[in-house]
Amino acid sequence: MYKALKIELKLTNEQKIQVNKTIGVERFIYNEYIKYNQEQYKLGNKFISANDFSKYINNIYLPNNLDKKWIKEVSSKSVKQAIIYGEQAFKRFFKGLSSFPVFKKKGKNELGAYFVKNNKKDFEFYRHKIKIPTLKFVRVKEYGYIPKNANIKSGTITKIADRYFLSLIMEVEDTIKVINTSSKGLGVDLGIKDTAICSDGRVFKNINKTIKIKKLKKKLKREQRKMSRSIEYSKSKKIKLRELKNFNKKKLKVQRIFYRLNCIRDDYNNKIVDEITRAKLKYITIEDLKVSNMIKNKHLSKAI
Repeated sequence: MYKALKIELKLTNEQKIQVNKTIGVERFIYNEYIKYNQEQYKLGNKFISANDFSKYINNIYLPNNLDKKWIKEVSSKSVKQAIIYGEQAFKRFFKGLSSFPVFKKKGKNELGAYFVKNNKKDFEFYRHKIKIPTLKFVRVKEYGYIPKNANIKSGTITKIADRYFLSLIMEVEDTIKVINTSSKGLGVDLGIKDTAICSDGRVFKNINKTIKIKKLKKKLKREQRKMSRSIEYSKSKKIKLRELKNFNKKKLKVQRIFYRLNCIRDDYNNKIVDEITRAKLKYITIEDLKVSNMIKNKHLSKAI
């Protein structure tokens, strides 16, 4: 049985540089793959697979572009995975499941730094540290979450609000399934005024209407206004944003507030799910709603 786990890391400055470099190379390769397929389509050629593009990069692109040697400074498996992500995006588009793949932008919708297990010693973990390929041992902020007998297959490091998180895919022993003899069921109605209303009378309030969330939203608006003023100033003076000393600080503040809001909401939703499923009911019935469409409505999105 495969299981996923996400933990926060405490990286050294050297490790941060290597992770950021890997993320940058993956973004570049992903964009090149999309660009190359667009060019081939205009020429009337067939779709280029991930395997064929990988051969093109190693045999044609890099020998003819010596200034792009920095691609080789990161793990080849990370580069290969970025191409696979691009191929998956195209396949989803061909099946009508998503729109045409878009280019990745620095600081937005970034790919994570992908690391795969190459030998037995990779992803060894102890009480407070884990060994990651090309990064060696990395300290973990909270220990005790990784099962002792877990066989870790791969890991992806993502950067959120200047914090680094490791998502692991591991193989664990199958748990013994207990047969549920209960005949009771539960109906759950998802609402706007309240998050969920259960058929047994339980009501879960909408966390977006609490004082804590409202205060954070006000703080977020203030910080966003400060950031907007910096952008307007840079446009009026024709100065690049990276030349403004405090812009990155303001941007980081906004990111941290967004991250805190997401954590509070996710934690609340997880507690609701835990409380409902802990009763070990025979079945749970939930109305079929397309939340993605409801979010598009400006009158409903703030309440969801």
